[in-house]
Amino acid sequence: MRTKFRFLALVFAVTTLSLQCTTDDGGTPELPSMIDQYFKAGSCTVEGKTLNYQTSHINSSQQGDAPLVVVLHGQYANGSDNESQLHQDAMIKVWNYLNTSNTKAIMFAPQCPSGSEWDENPEKLTRLSMPELLKATLDEYIKKQPGIDTSRIYIIGYSDAYKPAGGGGVWRMLNGYSDMFAGAMVVAADPDDTISPSKVAKTPVLLVKGETDVYAVSLALGTFADLVHEAGGILREDIIQAGSREDLCRDAFTSERLDWVMQYKR
Repeated sequence: MRTKFRFLALVFAVTTLSLQCTTDDGGTPELPSMIDQYFKAGSCTVEGKTLNYQTSHINSSQQGDAPLVVVLHGQYANGSDNESQLHQDAMIKVWNYLNTSNTKAIMFAPQCPSGSEWDENPEKLTRLSMPELLKATLDEYIKKQPGIDTSRIYIIGYSDAYKPAGGGGVWRMLNGYSDMFAGAMVVAADPDDTISPSKVAKTPVLLVKGETDVYAVSLALGTFADLVHEAGGILREDIIQAGSREDLCRDAFTSERLDWVMQYKR
């Protein structure tokens, strides 16, 4: 319920939009009408496994093709309702940024099914992994959706619990599909030893970690970053003060950091 309240408060902060919401008899905020007004649900099924997603076309009246901004949610939004991923503070902060910066874009917010993880390693599974399903879903969406600037596909992910979650999923996507993304942002998730620095080097990456978050600050990361740089890549590391993982995932998404990610093209 606390996340719903934060979600509502952030929506009210978007002064350029006029959103309405309702409350129940006890005064507890319900889900704002933003989902119905600004997002459209979709899904893709591959080998019997379905990935649900929501998309939002932002500032669509502007000229030119739109960059595609893929946002992988944290652990707490796993499920099948195709709504929980939009309740998270980090998700709405990205949506808010795209709106207030007058950026024409399509925001793509998939929901990881229960029992699966964004950072599944395809090489260790006999079934279809989440990175493979996400890639197939993106390919299908891009094929059917006109007006996407394929030189500007960005991927953002965050980990609000003590699992790699969305942040780990970004590393896995950069490792498996290194020629797809123009820029990436990872919050609270270091790459594991199966992630190739030379593959990551093909995409500029911004990594944001909490100063006291021992789960996200790896002693081996310095070596990984050096290898990325040696391969000609860009890996920026921001270490910030934050309380909980949820605080970190919310505070990480500043306009400056998102501007940094979206400056790049393939």
